[in-house]
Amino acid sequence: MKKFKSLNLFYLLTLFYTLPQGTVLGDRIVTADGSEINGELILFDDGNLTFKTRFAGKIRISTDQISSLSTDNAISIRLDDNRTFESKVLQANNSQILIEENQLTPTFAEVRHLWPSEKDDPLLVIMQKKAKLLVMSWENSLGFDMMGASGNTDNFGIGARLDSQYGNKLRKYEMYLSYNNSSKKDQTIVDETKLGIEYDSRFFEQLSWYAKTDLENDQLEEVDLRATTALGIKYSWIEDKPYKISLRSGLAFRFEEYGLASQENVDALAMDFGFEYDHMIKDTLSLNSDITIVPSVENLSDYLISKDTALVIPLAKSSDWNLRTGIDGTYNSTPVKNKEELDLKYYMRIIYRLD
Repeated sequence: MKKFKSLNLFYLLTLFYTLPQGTVLGDRIVTADGSEINGELILFDDGNLTFKTRFAGKIRISTDQISSLSTDNAISIRLDDNRTFESKVLQANNSQILIEENQLTPTFAEVRHLWPSEKDDPLLVIMQKKAKLLVMSWENSLGFDMMGASGNTDNFGIGARLDSQYGNKLRKYEMYLSYNNSSKKDQTIVDETKLGIEYDSRFFEQLSWYAKTDLENDQLEEVDLRATTALGIKYSWIEDKPYKISLRSGLAFRFEEYGLASQENVDALAMDFGFEYDHMIKDTLSLNSDITIVPSVENLSDYLISKDTALVIPLAKSSDWNLRTGIDGTYNSTPVKNKEELDLKYYMRIIYRLD
């Protein structure tokens, strides 16, 4: 019998020490309806508590749904008056928390931050993020395309694109260089090169001024050089949500030189209107869209529309490889004779981030 009890004690001790730490120890929340949730306190901020559980991962609970909170380890507590304590939080009722160190019982409404003491102060994290946004840094990527076309041609081809960006939250330089080539029956039917440079600088809250130049050579459309230079104001309409929307408007100068003697070159003052949309749908999926309209000042029926709309899918969660698939097109209201107004391309681009 004594041997049997010793074996039972051995198995119980083994079970205790092999259980995950959070199974026996941990922080606890009691909700307004009396439910108890065990887990790990991550952060309390902006009236919400982020809590890590084994059954649902990280969850956010509004303080009006929390009756009380207790912690197993010391946490840092900052009140609204900026008094800060490092202590355990003991069980308390009526939406209050009991600070072990000095027996204070503030309500959640009086607490500004709660965080594990071994973690960084949330205010320090915020300042570090703001400082990082002001650091000028490079972002570079190289992409390889597989694409098709409808309009002037129906074909399949390949291409390459280099994107470079240098800037911070307040000002930014962007440059891209792309080349597309496609053949049909051993004959080159697409030979297109594009180069673009843009600079924008924020001068007041959501307002920036921008300057941009786009250059294009398109042998299919008989365009030796298409150049558009614009200067104007950009309004960052929505920035603090999963999606971002920017609008831009300015004056432009449009120049087109054709390879046909019978086609008159374009040399005119124009307007520049743009719409930019970026939406982080999920961690593994985002939508990007950029639409530009350039109408002539003298003749509004003479205009050029360009757009690029695509879905971006990371090939792995922590990888520098992305898949971008979308539609890139140009609509010219006054095309070269015997050419269609719309030149639309769809593509799949494998992108590698170089930074």
